Amino acid sequence: MYKHISYFMWRLVVGTVVGVILSVIMTPLAMAHPYQPSVGLITQLDNQQYKLALKLPVIAGEHTQITPILNNGGTVHLLSSQRSDNGFGMDEQDYLLQLKANTSSPTLVFNGLKTGQLLTQLTQKDGQVSTLALYKGHNRLHLTDKISIWTTIKLFVTLGITHILTGIDHLMFVAGLLLFTRDFKTFLKAITCFTLAHSITLSLYALNLVHIPEPPVETGIALSILFLCYELTRPYDKQNPTLSRKFPWLISFSFGLLHGLGFASALKEVGLSQTSIPLALACFNIGVEIGQLIFLSFLIVLLKLCAKVPVFHHKLFQKVPLYIMGIMASFWFIQRAYIMFHVL
Repeated sequence: MYKHISYFMWRLVVGTVVGVILSVIMTPLAMAHPYQPSVGLITQLDNQQYKLALKLPVIAGEHTQITPILNNGGTVHLLSSQRSDNGFGMDEQDYLLQLKANTSSPTLVFNGLKTGQLLTQLTQKDGQVSTLALYKGHNRLHLTDKISIWTTIKLFVTLGITHILTGIDHLMFVAGLLLFTRDFKTFLKAITCFTLAHSITLSLYALNLVHIPEPPVETGIALSILFLCYELTRPYDKQNPTLSRKFPWLISFSFGLLHGLGFASALKEVGLSQTSIPLALACFNIGVEIGQLIFLSFLIVLLKLCAKVPVFHHKLFQKVPLYIMGIMASFWFIQRAYIMFHVL
């Protein structure tokens, strides 16, 4: 592939595609965060009582509104409510669900579900854990139903795919690795190291062996993209390459450790039980890799198509896409650094 497409075209097309996409979606997705679902953690207390902990994401200052209702005449009591007022994070609400006596098929309905999902985790009195995704048009959870393992596998694989494909900053870094490598062998080493690194920190975080607050992680991710953009705008010296140019796999591995902590934020909010962590972790990681392959395949196919269009060979386009990417990364870095110093 590299033999038939010049390095100039490689930088041009990938950078242009990423730059245009980021420019178009800059306003609604200024934070560049991956898609984050609502979470409902349900614990059975006895035959007639359940506890519900709702975690509702706040996106660009907009609060998610979901209301739990019990059918068959049951009652829902709000125990506590904690609202996030800084424009991001999660609103948290705790409820006590009181069933009517002799209710045969208790059903919990979540009103207000729109385009996003609600990930529910139901822990029965006997310790059995079930995980299910609810969404608009399918917003009912039968509290006595048993969820199959295949449903759980599908859920976390899908969550991993969605997380990476809606994580604009993560995709931007992967695109930067494409621009950073000058041959297929080097690219393969770099992307493999990135995958290995983010798998390590994702696993450590999910197993509670490593814990770093989210604001500095998100700030570091923005800085990693800015670093790649800076390196890509510098002249390439074959005789005296920089350390990052000489060992791109080292850069991808180092920053991959950081991005893995960013991936872990999706699993952190689900509040996995100890018994469900191994399966959820494996399936989520598989989903992330599938999503990453989808994105890379899209870029490579688009690259081959655009390489045939003469207008893309104009020198005017050589560095403009990189500056667009750099501006976006700088915006994210400043924004996240501001949040970090106001939260920590």
